[in-house]
Amino acid sequence: MNFTSKLENESQYNWAVSRVDELLPLVNDNTPENDPNYIELILLSNLVADYSEEHFSL
Repeated sequence: MNFTSKLENESQYNWAVSRVDELLPLVNDNTPENDPNYIELILLSNLVADYSEEHFSL
């Protein structure tokens, strides 16, 4: 998946949410910002938030 794009459908969204759930235990306040898991978590979290706001906002 190209992390610079946006999530295009619910399948991609569901995958990203699952991946965020996998990454959360691997990243904490002491994780360096250049850690690959940290970077992936931030990027996916932003994509999930953007998709949620666009498709699930009240």
